[in-house]
Amino acid sequence: MHLAQGSETIGAPERVRKTAFAKLVKVSAGRVSQMITAELPVEADGRIDLTKGKAWIRENVSASRSAAQSSQADLPFAAQPDAAAERLRLLKEQADHAALKNAALRRELVPAAEVEREWAGVLRQVRAGILAVPSRIRQILPGLTAAEVEAVDFELRRVLEEMAVGK
Repeated sequence: MHLAQGSETIGAPERVRKTAFAKLVKVSAGRVSQMITAELPVEADGRIDLTKGKAWIRENVSASRSAAQSSQADLPFAAQPDAAAERLRLLKEQADHAALKNAALRRELVPAAEVEREWAGVLRQVRAGILAVPSRIRQILPGLTAAEVEAVDFELRRVLEEMAVGK
């Protein structure tokens, strides 16, 4: 049996190597190297004091960029209360994306440019038909004077202009 002597302690270490620190704060060893470059305190032997290291992270690392800052940091990801909700949200987004892609492949969804092109063609035909009305009226009602046909033409063009500018 081995008993602790002098400065040895029983239980969790107070100073750890970079890889152990990375696991404890749930970041990669490379990220710990970046933190060391950004002045994360390191002991002379290259080990990181847990208390000082975690305090440095709280003060210097954005909570939105580090799992070590979350209130759930001591839990593995799958056990975090938000993990289930986040997983469901991700699955729903993936399902929505797949549904949209499938609908587009089945041609249930049409690109906006194609719809615009079709409607522009229909509206051109409507405009041409409306502009042809005065000459058709002249053929059907030969007793109309040129001024009367011109008045009908003027009113039809005025209506088309109003529709074009959105009145």
